[in-house]
Amino acid sequence: MKRPSITTLADKVYRRRWRVLSVWLVLITAAAFFAPRLSEVTRGGGFDLPDSESWRAADILQSEFGRGYRRTVQIVYSDPSLQATDPRFREQVLDSVNRAARETGAANTITCYESGLPQLVSPDGTATYALLSYAGSEENVQLLVPQIRDIVSIDNSLETHVIGGPAIDYDMEKTSESDLVRAESYSLPLILIILVFVFGGLVAAALPLVLGIASVALTLALLFGMGHLMPLSIFSRNLVTMVGLGLGVDYCLFIVSRFREELAAAAEGPGAVQEHPAAKEPAGNEGRSGGQVRRALAGTFDTAGRAVVFSGAAVVVGLSMLTLFSFVFMRSLGAGGMLVAAISVMLAVTLLPSMLSIMKGKVNSARVIPARCLQAGGGRFWHGWSRMVMRRPVFFLIISMGVLVALALPVREMKSGTPGIDNLSPQSDARIGVELLADKWGAGELSPIYIVITTDADNAVWRADFREALAVLEARLKADPRVARVESVAGLGLPRELPRDPRQLQALIQANPVTAAQAFGLVNVSGGSRDTMIRIITTPAPSSAATRQLVRDIRADIVPAVSLPVPAETLVGGGPAEAVDFTDVLVRSFPCLMVAVLIITYVVLLLLFHSVILPLKAIFMNLLSVSASFGVLVLVFQDGWGQGLLGFTPPGGIIPFVPVILFAVLFGLSMDYEVFLLSRMKEEYERTGDNQEAVARGLERTGGIITSAALIMIAVFGAFALTDSIIIKEFGVGLSVSIFLDATVVRIILVPATMKLLGKWNWWLPGWLARILPDLGLKH
Repeated sequence: MKRPSITTLADKVYRRRWRVLSVWLVLITAAAFFAPRLSEVTRGGGFDLPDSESWRAADILQSEFGRGYRRTVQIVYSDPSLQATDPRFREQVLDSVNRAARETGAANTITCYESGLPQLVSPDGTATYALLSYAGSEENVQLLVPQIRDIVSIDNSLETHVIGGPAIDYDMEKTSESDLVRAESYSLPLILIILVFVFGGLVAAALPLVLGIASVALTLALLFGMGHLMPLSIFSRNLVTMVGLGLGVDYCLFIVSRFREELAAAAEGPGAVQEHPAAKEPAGNEGRSGGQVRRALAGTFDTAGRAVVFSGAAVVVGLSMLTLFSFVFMRSLGAGGMLVAAISVMLAVTLLPSMLSIMKGKVNSARVIPARCLQAGGGRFWHGWSRMVMRRPVFFLIISMGVLVALALPVREMKSGTPGIDNLSPQSDARIGVELLADKWGAGELSPIYIVITTDADNAVWRADFREALAVLEARLKADPRVARVESVAGLGLPRELPRDPRQLQALIQANPVTAAQAFGLVNVSGGSRDTMIRIITTPAPSSAATRQLVRDIRADIVPAVSLPVPAETLVGGGPAEAVDFTDVLVRSFPCLMVAVLIITYVVLLLLFHSVILPLKAIFMNLLSVSASFGVLVLVFQDGWGQGLLGFTPPGGIIPFVPVILFAVLFGLSMDYEVFLLSRMKEEYERTGDNQEAVARGLERTGGIITSAALIMIAVFGAFALTDSIIIKEFGVGLSVSIFLDATVVRIILVPATMKLLGKWNWWLPGWLARILPDLGLKH
């Protein structure tokens, strides 16, 4: 029984080409209907950690206080010509708040007029904000945002903005969608232009682009189905588009370019190209051209096709590690990336060969650039370049290593940043509103830190010794220069001794409406007054490093230093605390993820090349190029290099999940060129047995294609570097820089230099290992 192989797949696709094409066309047509609907099942956020301290605090805030900040919308009202106490100002605020609450089903509303809370009015008196809390899910509250905005703008002369967690997530989704459209409008024309210059003809140029778009559409449609079963982040669409266009086009570029080469060789005669067993099997009355196409497909699959499959496997391995994280954001990006990589490979080894089988020689039609212009010395240049590098391998090794190490050095200074309003479009309502809030109240007003204290004793919060302990805690917090304001039950000015009878206590508190509003907001009176919260407004922005450090200090030093008179659990939550917990999980998990990716990638490359040294060398070079791209990220987004060109304000650090995702993505993408280049070198080495000639011939045959593929990747990723979202911008810059370095410094300098220095050790494999390894590599 004959063992299935990649070349037998090529022959099966050839013989069933119309059937394969028809099936894919049906699937792509269906995908075109479902893919645009992905936004119906995606959501913002996705950084929740159910077992974390901040998540438990948020759960108590929602269940006990009805103050779930992720289900609360803030409406900011401002008029520089009016004071908030003006009757005209008051009437417009109350009308719009009451109308919005009534028509959207708000569970609770708070305004400065009904509650008397002074902190709801800006220090200059020209602005106020109202709070609308909802009982539904975060996703349902987010869907209400456009309706709330429409309602509050009716018959209202005040400047109004709807902000808060749901509104920010809503605008983030809209920013993500507009970023995607903008990036596609930049990248798709550039990809087509590059492909035309590579192939010289419109037909060959269109194939990779069409299949790249198809891989994205199919993946988005599958994610739409998955979104009904599991939560998905809105950024999964951006990652799928970036990776899908890059991989889908590159894989098809490799296949089409090798097919054209094999087809030309087959046309010269049977001796011009090696006969593959699968191409010798009869397939009916196909004629001479059909036989040539079959031989060309078999040769293409046995080389470029095999490289594409293994490269795709490396990408899937890297991205699969993201699915092991416990939060939605990472899992959904990992799932989307794995799907689009797998689908890109499937299209490249099934749909593309079926189309090539049908087109035959017409793949070279509609030529717009003469063939002689494309063949004028390109291969000779790469052959000569590789020879030059191998004549002075130590010199080129030192120079290239020096460049990569120099770029990687800033990684030592990498700081963690948190995405703030700079992740939104400058024109979005939430960003404008948050900037207004920060200007009027201070940067920390939007996202406070909460200390949630729970006990098992009824009325524990009202005990004199309990409130005295809270007063000590409040004093310690106020003494910290990073704290602008503290709100707690200890600061309400209540008598030391309070009535024990609940009705008398409630009457005493309600004697002062302002005190009552504050007390009922800070204590779960309806739950027996067992729990209380402290609200901390910070001086620095919630996304700043100083605020994150304050969270750590509160947890480690400030809270433990105060003893409560009753057994209690104290939790620190709020947006800044969530950012700290998220970052801590990433920092703990990243080393394990990295080691797992390295080990599995080594095994995949070992199976492909049947060499112990080549996989080690490839992994080392990939680590260098990835580290260099991280260094550039620090220079750009932490130190602010090029901020004017890219149009952003440096967040003061690198968003913590960006390096983790970049590592997973880049390690797979970098292997794309490594596999393609070394596969061709191994092919030449097996043919000639000459290491130096194999390196020269391998680079001669692949240098131009790798450069073109890298240009396509850079066009795709660079387009995303010009978007509004700081998250997507960091991804775009990191991916573009890494691909550029990988295709230049690594592949055309480091690879030939190290291949020369290692000589026959490149291909070394112990005999015992050779006997147990399956023959999956590049052997005919």
